[in-house]
Amino acid sequence: MTIELAPIPEHGRSGPVRLSRETRAALVAAAGERLVIHATADPDVVTIGATSWVGALAVPGLVVRVMPKVSVTNFFAMLGAGVSPDAFDHEHVTWSDTDELIDGVAYFAIRLIDSATMRGLVHGYVPREERMRTIRGRLLVEEFARRPWSAAEPQCRFDDFTADIVENQLFRCTLQAMLSWPQLAPHIRREALRVLGRFDGVADTTATKHAAPLPITRLNEHYEDAMRLSRLVLQAMSLSHEAGDQQANSLMVDMDDLFQRWIAQELDLRLAPEMRIERDEDVWLDEGRAVTMAPDLVVRRGSEVVLVGDAKYSMGADGYMASRDYLELIAYTTAMGLPTGLLIHCNSDRAPESEIVIRNAGTRILCRPIRLDGSYAAVCRSLDSLADLVRELAEAPAEFEVPTLIRSRR
Repeated sequence: MTIELAPIPEHGRSGPVRLSRETRAALVAAAGERLVIHATADPDVVTIGATSWVGALAVPGLVVRVMPKVSVTNFFAMLGAGVSPDAFDHEHVTWSDTDELIDGVAYFAIRLIDSATMRGLVHGYVPREERMRTIRGRLLVEEFARRPWSAAEPQCRFDDFTADIVENQLFRCTLQAMLSWPQLAPHIRREALRVLGRFDGVADTTATKHAAPLPITRLNEHYEDAMRLSRLVLQAMSLSHEAGDQQANSLMVDMDDLFQRWIAQELDLRLAPEMRIERDEDVWLDEGRAVTMAPDLVVRRGSEVVLVGDAKYSMGADGYMASRDYLELIAYTTAMGLPTGLLIHCNSDRAPESEIVIRNAGTRILCRPIRLDGSYAAVCRSLDSLADLVRELAEAPAEFEVPTLIRSRR
């Protein structure tokens, strides 16, 4: 019998649940840092704590679901960061806060892959070596000399114009990964199988092959949105095998990382072409170049760094920014010689100060919220205002006057 827990809110905790020894061992092995298993006085009963990871995890005998605190509409807006508005209408997402989140993620990815490949798959030249009855491409004379008895089928090297290229392999791998989810809704499964049929002749690959983003060219630029989301889905999904035939499936997204990725891509779209956002760019902290750090956001105008920022989804336990978040940004601004740093945070009941000035340094840290508890249109307005602030700081970082927009802590 499989136990399906009631959805756990992000950073929340389930009620007590009785698990067999095998299920508990599989859960501990599969959860990693994504879930926290708490023991109780009864050795057969545990409670399950959620972290910043949302989605679902299934092991033999148990299914755990974690729901994000933000609305599902805004979750999909973050998941589809950088996706063209024509590709997905965020204001008309058909999934509600109580529906299966995994089905929504799968539907979103399938829809983008379907749209990108509707008029046919992109083809490209792939180098191959084969023994052939007729010479094609370049005859490998050295191989022919070593094996003269194979003259009837000499070894040839040629470029094959085929659909079996990395872009299509990525889509096939993503569809197969989603189909591996045992609780996928039947109508979503049928849709995935329909789209998967287009990729006959495309080789099966593992998710690890698609970890690095592919260069965007004139030939595959209409694939860009679907490739971006496909890579994110593959990063979120994992498949681990336990003893015997048992296996664990998961599709979980780290909201901390997703928020940083989303802020960077949305600002990059709004600031182009005058400025660009570099994410996780390594910066030397010390003169001897022994210690590196990676700010969430580095704003560049040409080769010049004009602003550095951090994007923090998770707030402190009491609603205030954790001191380490300030310390990181102070280190970035000091090492990069910038007078101002920008700290972007998710909405909270008790927001931090809109501006702080560091003692004995004069460095200013500006704090700006992005509210994710409202409509998608309101989120877009917040992002537009944030982009305007970045432009003003880039023009005159030392003279910019900070309006009092957030009530200060008493």
